[in-house]
Amino acid sequence: MPSFKLRIIVGLLVVVAANLSIAGNLTDPPEVTSLLVKGKRLLRIGDWFEASQVFEELAGRYPNSRNIDKFVFYRAKAKYYSGNIGEAIAGFTYFLSRFSDSKELPYVHFFLGNAYYRQGDVDKAVKSYLESFRLTDDKRLSDLVTASLQAAFKNASSINLGKADFEVFPLHKRCSLVNLLAEVLVQKDRLTQADRIRSYCSESSNLAESHVYGAERDKDQLEIAMVLPFSGELHSFGEDIYDGAVVAAEIYRSEAAGILRLTPFDTKGDPINAARIIRDLSHSSPLAAIGPLASEEAAVASATLGCSSFPMLVPAATRAGLTMLSNTSFQLSPNIDLEGMRIAEYAVRNLHADSAVVITSTSVEPLQMARAFVDRFRQLGGIVVAIEYYSTRDKDFGPCIRDVKAILLSQLPDSVFYVNEEGDTLDSDGIPAYVDCLFLPGNPQQIRLLLPQINFYNLNGYYLGSDSWGDEAILKLGDDITKGAIFSSPFLMDETSQEYLRFAAAYDARFGHQPNRLSRLGYDAVRLMTRAISSGATSREKLTEELKRVRDYNGASGKITFGIHRENIEMPLFRIMSEKAVPLLSPTDSTSHDGE
Repeated sequence: MPSFKLRIIVGLLVVVAANLSIAGNLTDPPEVTSLLVKGKRLLRIGDWFEASQVFEELAGRYPNSRNIDKFVFYRAKAKYYSGNIGEAIAGFTYFLSRFSDSKELPYVHFFLGNAYYRQGDVDKAVKSYLESFRLTDDKRLSDLVTASLQAAFKNASSINLGKADFEVFPLHKRCSLVNLLAEVLVQKDRLTQADRIRSYCSESSNLAESHVYGAERDKDQLEIAMVLPFSGELHSFGEDIYDGAVVAAEIYRSEAAGILRLTPFDTKGDPINAARIIRDLSHSSPLAAIGPLASEEAAVASATLGCSSFPMLVPAATRAGLTMLSNTSFQLSPNIDLEGMRIAEYAVRNLHADSAVVITSTSVEPLQMARAFVDRFRQLGGIVVAIEYYSTRDKDFGPCIRDVKAILLSQLPDSVFYVNEEGDTLDSDGIPAYVDCLFLPGNPQQIRLLLPQINFYNLNGYYLGSDSWGDEAILKLGDDITKGAIFSSPFLMDETSQEYLRFAAAYDARFGHQPNRLSRLGYDAVRLMTRAISSGATSREKLTEELKRVRDYNGASGKITFGIHRENIEMPLFRIMSEKAVPLLSPTDSTSHDGE
């Protein structure tokens, strides 16, 4: 009897459990199904507002529905289509935080990527597309995602992706995607990035060493090596130069129907690596090289060329003497010494200055300019009365100015008082002292403090400055402080030249923003070479000779004339007037120093 009762109880429990299971799997009430069908229909016909209202109602009234994930997804989707991108992103993001195992996840990531892209956040859009591609097994969605990724890579100037972003994919998916994206980068001349992305699938093709990508290189193709930092701390500078070069190469291909390849070689910002690359290239196929970037890299690389016939055009380095280490290196940016020399020539020849005072920072570049100024000023017959130095941290320049005045006033004692024309008594700090000119190289922050102090101590003479005087902090001091100062600078560029306007339009069309100075230099470097090539300079020797003849080229970065040592000898001068830098004509006999 007890065993019979036990069987009855167990049987009842099984029935109850079965009933509970059936209750838990019941479909949604008819009104839910009806509203869901209505909402989907509204989405199909494009009535986004009404559709979002329907799914809002469903999500609010039936939070325990087994279709709640669809309600939330479709609601965000309706917001997206109606143009409420912010609300759509919030909706898709909420979905991801709540429904981590939903079958809708790949589609949500795809739409979230679209929303980010429309909002202009390309990096986030790409990350969402990648996640959609990783999760989906739907071929139609995969095709949509890859098309979106290709468009993003094609139109964006840069996308921040690393190896970790691809390691989450199964190998077959990873390789198919990597090859698609690498091909887009190749079409954009982003060869180092294409090589890096390809390495996420398998071993790197080592493009920067082999300079061959995909199909075999055309025998008649002209190749220019871009020897720049594409990784490391200086990579963004290298990429800026490369971007400008790419635009110049595209213009050449379209105009001359010429076959020109730019092949990147990554120096990683290391002088030894740069020298090794240049040495190897000199025994290889490229016609010429553009780079390296920094002065240290360029100096070592130039020295490795020796008597080689391999032309190397250094775009941005400014140290003097780089081109004297080989017979085929050229320097596109005017060197630091030239700044000091040009301003000394202007002082003597245009201002008729016989005496000068130099007050300079002890940092490397101002000190180098000061030495060049002093040497050239003395060479032209001038007398440098005093040279004063201050450290990069100094803010009080009174001691320097007092020392200069002591020399100019024959060291009159501080205790003596004087009377000016108005009858006011002056101590020694207020006594006016005069010199023909003052050369004041330094950084903008310190010059901004130095000038008012020179004015306060009544030290008088023509103000002469370096490229840092083009900074707004100095220009805005006011004409009563800057006093019509003259300064040299290769960095204040003419944006009205035909070459610049043409370049800027093409660069903006390709990258979506205006070019900076480094991009301009990259453009000019390639343009100088393609001009020479168009004139028949298709060998290294002919290219070198053609570049030597460059005179008065009005490029995107400014005027370019190569002197006898193959360095750009064009150094623009400016006068500060009405808080603006106004260009001056070049100094008289501006090229005379090249033979001295």
